[in-house]
Amino acid sequence: MTGSEPTQRAQRQGRRRRAEAAPFRLESHLFYYFSQILARRQRALNLELRRFGLDYARWRVIAVLNEEPGCSMQRLSDLTSADRTTLTHTLRLMENEGLIARHERPSDRRSIAVSLTPHGADMLAQILPTVLAQTDLALDGFTPGEVDRLREQLGRIVANLKR
Repeated sequence: MTGSEPTQRAQRQGRRRRAEAAPFRLESHLFYYFSQILARRQRALNLELRRFGLDYARWRVIAVLNEEPGCSMQRLSDLTSADRTTLTHTLRLMENEGLIARHERPSDRRSIAVSLTPHGADMLAQILPTVLAQTDLALDGFTPGEVDRLREQLGRIVANLKR
């Protein structure tokens, strides 16, 4: 055990005791804001993406496969934050639309690799300005340094939750 572990444990216990003593308020709960941000952005993007025949779930798959072609289903599920059942349905729709292709991995025939098709890559090019405009709207008034710090801090939260 390192010297900082007892201190960290005491800090966590102190936070729990303070939380138990104070009434719960949504405005003081950090994850309330995450859910509000994601829900509002998803609704706005769904409205915008509708003209391309897409939705937010398909956008997330396209974005991931753009960076990770040949992605496994498990990795795709992790990176899109979609459960396997929802993801399987979304991929079926995308495959029927010609946006993605699924194929067996030569090294493991039980594992499926998923990639964008040329049509999927073209769709990314078409929708990316819309997605980036929504991101710019959400970050209006933030300096580049603030955005970098926020990204770093959110990355730390993700890392904490992966433990």
